[in-house]
Amino acid sequence: MKKLLLTMLAFGMMSAANAASYQAQGCGLGSTIWTDGSSLVHQILGATTNGLSGNQTFGMTSGTSNCELDGAGGQAQTVFIEANKVALSNDIARGNGTTLASLTKMYGCSNVDAVGTVLQKRYEEIFPSQNAAATSINSKISNIIDETKACI
Repeated sequence: MKKLLLTMLAFGMMSAANAASYQAQGCGLGSTIWTDGSSLVHQILGATTNGLSGNQTFGMTSGTSNCELDGAGGQAQTVFIEANKVALSNDIARGNGTTLASLTKMYGCSNVDAVGTVLQKRYEEIFPSQNAAATSINSKISNIIDETKACI
């Protein structure tokens, strides 16, 4: 096990300079080793590596290991929505849930219940179709939160 972790760490350091922004597996050592986040296998391996190495928190606070201090180049919400679209859709339909709570905090809101209620009422506007783009969903949610002052 130690050899595997050391090998993964060494490979991660070598590929860190060439790594692009993180995929659905998140940032951290796993995203530097398993850079092809488009594959489900790579996402699982990346997330597992992140969990085993336990370095994501450090990366998020320091801006290292493919973790950017402002999210994903200012697009943290869009990346999050893309990675969690189905769960987010279900949570907004219910007006609560962990995915909705996480996204609410990413928008800087502390009153998850108020945001959940507002977004639930405008579900059809946020998700006009099953294949709505994450950028469109993000824009609509952001506009609704700003318009209704749900964060206050």
